Amino acid sequence: MAPGPAENNTNPLASRRVRLLMRAAALASIWERVWPRLLPALATVGLFFAVALLDVLPGLPFAVHVSVLAIFAGMLGYTLRGLLIGDYHTDERATRDRLERDSNLQHRPLTALVDQPLSGQIDAGGRVLWELHLRRMAAVIGKLRVRLPSPGMAALDPFGMRAAVLLIMVIAAAAGATDARALLVRALVPQSAAIAQAQLSLDVWITPPAYTGLAPIFLERQKTPPPPLAAAASQSTGSPSDVPATIEPVAITIPVGSTFLAQMGALDDVAEISIGQRVVTFERFDEGETKSGARVEGMFQPADAGPNKLSVSVAGLVVASWSVLVAADKVPEAEFLAPAKNLGRGLLGVEFEARDDYGLTGVGMAIRHSDGWAVPGAGKDVLIDLPVPGLGTPQAKGTSTQDLSAHPWAGEIVKLSLYATDGAKQRGESDPITLALPQRIFNHPVARAIVAARKKLNRPEAGAIDAAAKDLDTIARQPQQFFDDTVVFLALRIARARLAHDGTEMAVASVQKLLWETALRIEDGEFSIADRELRDAQKRLSEAMKNGADAQELDRLMNELQQALDKYMAALAEHLARQGLSEMPQNPTTRMMEGGDLQKMLDQIKELSRTGAVDAAKRMLSQLNQMLDAIRNGARMAQQPRGMNKGRRALQGLRDLTRRQQELLDRTFRQSQQNRRQGQQGQQGQQNQQRQGQQGQRQQGQRNRPGEHGKMAGEQEALRRELGRMMLQMDEILGAIPPSMGKADRAMKGAGKALQKGDGEGAVPLQTEALDQLRQATEGMAEQLARRMQGSMGMSLGRNDQQMPRGRDPFGRQRGQGAGGGVENGDVKIPGRMELRRSRQILDELRRRSGERDRPALELDYIDRLIRRF
Repeated sequence: MAPGPAENNTNPLASRRVRLLMRAAALASIWERVWPRLLPALATVGLFFAVALLDVLPGLPFAVHVSVLAIFAGMLGYTLRGLLIGDYHTDERATRDRLERDSNLQHRPLTALVDQPLSGQIDAGGRVLWELHLRRMAAVIGKLRVRLPSPGMAALDPFGMRAAVLLIMVIAAAAGATDARALLVRALVPQSAAIAQAQLSLDVWITPPAYTGLAPIFLERQKTPPPPLAAAASQSTGSPSDVPATIEPVAITIPVGSTFLAQMGALDDVAEISIGQRVVTFERFDEGETKSGARVEGMFQPADAGPNKLSVSVAGLVVASWSVLVAADKVPEAEFLAPAKNLGRGLLGVEFEARDDYGLTGVGMAIRHSDGWAVPGAGKDVLIDLPVPGLGTPQAKGTSTQDLSAHPWAGEIVKLSLYATDGAKQRGESDPITLALPQRIFNHPVARAIVAARKKLNRPEAGAIDAAAKDLDTIARQPQQFFDDTVVFLALRIARARLAHDGTEMAVASVQKLLWETALRIEDGEFSIADRELRDAQKRLSEAMKNGADAQELDRLMNELQQALDKYMAALAEHLARQGLSEMPQNPTTRMMEGGDLQKMLDQIKELSRTGAVDAAKRMLSQLNQMLDAIRNGARMAQQPRGMNKGRRALQGLRDLTRRQQELLDRTFRQSQQNRRQGQQGQQGQQNQQRQGQQGQRQQGQRNRPGEHGKMAGEQEALRRELGRMMLQMDEILGAIPPSMGKADRAMKGAGKALQKGDGEGAVPLQTEALDQLRQATEGMAEQLARRMQGSMGMSLGRNDQQMPRGRDPFGRQRGQGAGGGVENGDVKIPGRMELRRSRQILDELRRRSGERDRPALELDYIDRLIRRF
């Protein structure tokens, strides 16, 4: 007998495809035996996960929670036991039978291919038939396939409970997937009685920074939050419930820098408070003999900014959670509402606006030199605070007039920007603008020369100090040009010596200040000095209030301000009388101001500061400063009223004549300075004989410029003839010729003769005398015209016969209308007399009680904290 198919090398059952099908059929048979035993265990686990994600178990009593966990554990153990003891073995014969059934093959072809005919019982014809039969069976191998496993679950679960478990799992995953870990922990670990008690005694306080003006926040939570599934169902049906607020709570806004205090009572486990990823542990404290609590304090840091979670956990379990929005404090903003304006006489007007999210603590402007220079004795930035009565508010608008004429950079090109600060010490700055810093124009040539020398000290190059010192020495050698004023002479000599022996920045700064005061003395006399002292007193008082000085220091500074104010008002009255600027246009909103009105304001500021009304005192001081600025502006900008046209024309003509005399004096002075330098170069050996040197300068200058002095002499004579015509007009208008005009005529005559002789230096003192007499004549005429129109003037100091209308400030304007034009907004209420009296009584009573040491310590501490502010 020939060998059977099992012995041939071409056995179809040995192909790769048949082997893979046999393995798949074996696995399908094993799965049909495993799945009916595995499904109960999976259903048990899935049901538990669904209950956990729905947060059902933490809402149950402790014993019930434990019982439910035990039931789930027993069910899981029972189903796992049935899974483990099952028989899942399968042999090759059973696998071939399953493969034949799945392929719907008849006559069992796979079995036939492995069968063998009986040995010795088959002849040659039978063997041919047998091989033909095997070939027919092998031909159907290509039809083999394996069907999907069919564990027969419909018979085991006729009601389809497995689908219900799957649906519950899907719903639970949708409701609690975002916080699955915490929910699973809450479901697996029952809450003990100690934790429940800790939940009931949890208190959390959040205190925002004081500068925000926000009230403290007390966080509350629900004792037992409703399950998310029930919450979602209630929200979808629209039934009235508090559930939506729990599902999507409104985030609590907390400023960065806020402090938090959390406290728990009757706690034995470790408690923690979490802000996002940052965790802070509670510190334990004893409440009594049998109980202990825990407390934690901290602050919301800038790293916590943004949406976050604030949660409290005990022993790893979250017992409370809130959605918070930690808001970072924005940098304040400031901007110009209009370009900065040069108002003349060194005044700079700015219109500004500043904003902050909580409240402004200051607004100012920064000045930087366009070439990057530093102020001698100071830095590169010049910071000037702007008066803003509405400090503490999120927005402030206003206008301010700053007198920068005394600044060393006056007349220089600078970069100007605004800045604003807030309670968090943040500073925001606007884009800079470039402009020429306003400067004062001096009429007196010596004052102008001193200011020019002062400006040279701004330059950082090495030769600037030597050049300025040389100019000061030249000016000091001619005392007759500044009226032989000993104070001016000594100031120039001191400045020259200080520059020569001490070239430090502090010395240069002191010299610049000294030179400015000297120039003011030459130009204006005592009025500018009084104005400067008043400004300094205002600045010192404002800074003291801003820095929170005590009552004694404020009283001292207010007394200094009162003295400076009295001196200024006296100097102002004299100055206005000389300049004829006591007249201001009168309109229905303009009233007379008495000196006592300013005194009343000072007294009220003092009383407000004593009673603790600091904000009201600051605002009243700002109003006082604005009124003083209005007085200064009025003195500068006042014009003559209409009427007496002939007198006004004569006064204007006299002023034009004074201006022309000033211009001629300037030219003569420059020419004499040039001649003097030339003479010094030619006669260096004769410096010990000043008069001979001066004579040599005159002769040298006359030889160098023979026609210049003759031309100036002609102009001087023309001015003298014009003065003669003005004297006739004055006699017609005033009824007499002012004596100062006669003196000016004689001085002009002498100056003309000196110029004809080529003696420029001899003509300068005479021209200066003529200029001074012309100014006196101008002031005298303006004073007489002012007396004639005294009844129609809009500003007059010291009038006590005119009563102020009710509801108006000392200038007659409605209350709340600032002198600066709109910086007052009425946010701070100024207490009245009754309120101040009541505040004083309360303060006295607090001080009396603070001395009674038998009171409880807590009450005494509270009283001391109240008094400490005052």
